[in-house]
Amino acid sequence: MNIIVFAVISLVLLIGAPVFLMETQQSVSAISPYESGFNHGVIDGNDSCSHPDGCHWYILGPGKGFAFHSWDFVRGYVTGFCTASRGTSSDADQASWDCDKGPDSASWVDEK
Repeated sequence: MNIIVFAVISLVLLIGAPVFLMETQQSVSAISPYESGFNHGVIDGNDSCSHPDGCHWYILGPGKGFAFHSWDFVRGYVTGFCTASRGTSSDADQASWDCDKGPDSASWVDEK
């Protein structure tokens, strides 16, 4: 009887451990749209735009403008950008904002 109980417990642990590890890994790597936007905004806000071909902002890439993202992403992006580059703004069609006015100033043209 002890052998059967031991076998069942061992089997449960062998099956359950990989599932637990996969769930833990997935939850650790997932970030919210706001956090993703914030991270992209900080990186773009630190771009000096002194490249021969202009700014290398994520948000200016094809299919990457505000029209392709949720409001949470946009709010995070503007907040992150303005944290890294205070007092600036953008007037690009894909993503425009004014850091002095904050995330509510964000707007964009639909990129169809």
